[in-house]
Amino acid sequence: METTARGDVPKTLQTIAYISIPESTDLEFLLWDLQDAIAAYAQLSGTSFPRLVALGTDDGGSTADGIVFAVENALNNEAMSVVEQALDCLGGTEARVYVVVQAGCGSPERAHTVVGHLREACERRGLSWCGGIVVCTGAGIAALCRSPRMGLLRRPFSEAMDKLVGAVRMGCSVEHAQRLGGGSAEDIDTNGMVFAEPAVPAPIWQAVIKRLGAHAQSNI
Repeated sequence: METTARGDVPKTLQTIAYISIPESTDLEFLLWDLQDAIAAYAQLSGTSFPRLVALGTDDGGSTADGIVFAVENALNNEAMSVVEQALDCLGGTEARVYVVVQAGCGSPERAHTVVGHLREACERRGLSWCGGIVVCTGAGIAALCRSPRMGLLRRPFSEAMDKLVGAVRMGCSVEHAQRLGGGSAEDIDTNGMVFAEPAVPAPIWQAVIKRLGAHAQSNI
């Protein structure tokens, strides 16, 4: 008889934690985009969305039903230690664990290793690994914060992010959320990850990001 993984069983998430490792403008922007989209879809559908909690506090909010990590595509021992400490705060909760990985533009290979380590750490603790997205942007995507979410530059990443939004809202894996929603899961890899690349060639993308970043700095 075929068994169903916990991450494939929808669960209404009441609480959620968002953790950026390391703390950076790019990763914070990606988490902001995710949270903003979750709130927007909840408002449109007239439904609630998970309450944000801080892990490791003593005010009753030390556990969460779900957690989203935003990480770079190279986790050193110190960063991995932070991840594991956060996961330990979820011990025994069967929380849903998601990840957003920022990878190099045109070079997502290292992201596979990072995802593998995160999934292994999750499964050792009996937590539900639910996949996520890899955005192959390189550094500087926060410079797009004023660009239209579904414009040329942000659209591929927004579409990937929306798949993660659906998974968080359903409280299940990214792949299962796609199937439940009637969408295709063909672009989801064996670790439950969706990879998103810029819609323009890498040299053009890098030049645009560099110019927008310089413009943003000049306005500070």
